[in-house]
This record gives sequence, C-alpha cells and structure tokens, in this order.
Amino acid sequence: MTIVSAIVSEFVSNVDTDKEYGLAEIKAILSTAYKTVKAANAPAKASKTVKKASKGSDGDASSDNDEKTKKKRVKRERDADGNIIKKRAPSAYNIFVAEKIAEIKKENPDLNSKDAFKQAIEAWNKQKADKAAESVNEEEEVVAEEDNE
Repeated sequence: MTIVSAIVSEFVSNVDTDKEYGLAEIKAILSTAYKTVKAANAPAKASKTVKKASKGSDGDASSDNDEKTKKKRVKRERDADGNIIKKRAPSAYNIFVAEKIAEIKKENPDLNSKDAFKQAIEAWNKQKADKAAESVNEEEEVVAEEDNE
C-alpha cells in the first residue's frame, strides 16, 4: 500500500459521513491522518538510514554519518521587484588586473596588496596608452596613404 492510499484510507475512517465539515475541519482531519501514517512509516525508514550509516570506511558507524549533511543554500541578490540580479561578465580591465596582481605577487611575495594593485593599474594604463598610440599611428598612416593617392 502506498503512503497516499494509506493516508486516504485513514482519512476516510476518521470522517463521519453523516456530519457536515468545514474546510478547516477537513484540513485538520487530513493532517492527523497524514501524521498518523507518517509516524507508522517512520521506523521503517529509520532502519534504512541506520544500515547506511553503519557502512563506514572502517565498518563502524561514525557520528558524522548519523546526521544528514545539509546543503548550503546559495542566496542570490534580488532587485526591488524580486528578480534575481545576474552578475556581469568580468571586463577586460578586471581580468587584466587580476592576472597582473597574481603575477606581481608571484614575483614579489612580500609586497602588500595595495602596492601590487598600484603596479597592476600602472601596467594597465601603460598598455592602454600604447594601444592608443598604435591606433593614432595607424590612423595617420591611413590618412597619409589617402593623401598620396
């Protein structure tokens, strides 16, 4: 017999068909039927968990196995409407700075984080300036070629 059919049969046995019930009364009777069936089925499930817990690496039951491990629930940030806020993908700057800080820390393990961050920012600004200079040079070359034609 399934749990649902056991709950239904318990509910039917508790209901007096000559009497009229309100919603709250029906809920209460159904709730007691559910609790009764669950209590009757609980020892059978408890023995299964004991069997599983007794199978440890040493063959002995450990206290860690007796308790179920709870999974941590990840709390996600939500906006005012209740929608989950998605994280943006890291920008090129964020990726560059993170890699550069790791590289600087590897070269100088005694350097504090603030100085490593400053050096990473300086490297970013230098790279940015170099790219800007390259693009200006390319534009000048294109303009010079157009003038020659």
